[in-house]
Amino acid sequence: MTLDYKPSALVLATGPNGLGAIRSLALEGVVVDVIANRQHDPVLASRLIRRSTCLSSSDHEQELIHLIAQWQMEDFVIIPCSDWYVDVLVRHQHMLPNHAKVVLPADDLSSKLIDKREEVNLIANYANLPKSVTQLPTHANELLTQLTLPIIIKPRSNELNKLGRKNLQLYTQEQVIVFYQQFSDVLDYCIAQEIIEGEDSNLWVCNCTFDMEGNLINRFTFQRLQLAPPHFGVTSYAVSQENTDIIAQVKKVGKALNYRGPAMFEFKYCNARKRYFYIEVNPRLGLCNYFDTRCGKNNVYATYCVATGLPFEEQPQRNNIMFVSLFEDIYSRRKDGQSIVQILTTYIKNMLKPHYFIYFAFRDPAPWWHMTSAQSKAILSNLFKKLRVR
Repeated sequence: MTLDYKPSALVLATGPNGLGAIRSLALEGVVVDVIANRQHDPVLASRLIRRSTCLSSSDHEQELIHLIAQWQMEDFVIIPCSDWYVDVLVRHQHMLPNHAKVVLPADDLSSKLIDKREEVNLIANYANLPKSVTQLPTHANELLTQLTLPIIIKPRSNELNKLGRKNLQLYTQEQVIVFYQQFSDVLDYCIAQEIIEGEDSNLWVCNCTFDMEGNLINRFTFQRLQLAPPHFGVTSYAVSQENTDIIAQVKKVGKALNYRGPAMFEFKYCNARKRYFYIEVNPRLGLCNYFDTRCGKNNVYATYCVATGLPFEEQPQRNNIMFVSLFEDIYSRRKDGQSIVQILTTYIKNMLKPHYFIYFAFRDPAPWWHMTSAQSKAILSNLFKKLRVR
């Protein structure tokens, strides 16, 4: 492949992950096509897309593989933007056309990292892990002898989620007993870990890319400041800061696992033990991947280069840049009990720093308008419902 030739990219998009991937590739002059998994996904409003379609049948998995197999005959690179997309591609990569390039974790590594039980057992030798119980005992008292409160219960994966929520936090013995009463029949689908206590600002993320030999070729670290939902959700407010301690752990884990492609690592600093603890890894591009790009660390394009064999030159990280998911951040802060004055004070404190907003971009404003309209309609609908009840 010549250096001046860039194959198109087929982004398998979902929400801001996909939108960031489209914008990151467009900055590098890559022509982008999109397959979205829902009809009203904001990525479909982007002006940076050449061609798009949306999964519409009841069997999304088979439809996706069929669409990829029938895609244009020129060379193209597949960029998956969710755990589900990665899992489907890993299981069906033998059915992908020869002119399609994609970089995926080797063998069944992605499925092991998606399953929390497998993940903990796999990572334990290479990073600092919170104390974990991967096979829950049959009685509440037994769990309390193995872990001290507070405890977080996690479903092993989205596919094996029998809790009906992302996680469940238990702070008292009574809450542990109630958990066992309500979920005694699904214990095998969960793991338990000690909660590393501390503020949201103790949470750090490393979005990164590994080459085909497991070498770390691009890394971007940022400090989370607020999550949505509060404390145990996704990033809604953050600041870019290079963290060499976290990068060292990520490099060690990636090399040990011979990991390849993009990944999103999460850590939390424990004030009492004065060290970072590994929380999880997602074997895909991170939610905030366009934040990486705006800070000089284009992990989407790095992934594209690994897939195509094109050279990639890592750039220095730009620090002290803010990430904001405004609607989600305000909602999360209010839910967490923060006053309007407190919220405004936080924003004013950082207002002179450069900001990146999760949906808004000057060169591609339509997705932001799409999301703003949808969120405004939801707010007004809820308001009218409350007024009618009153």
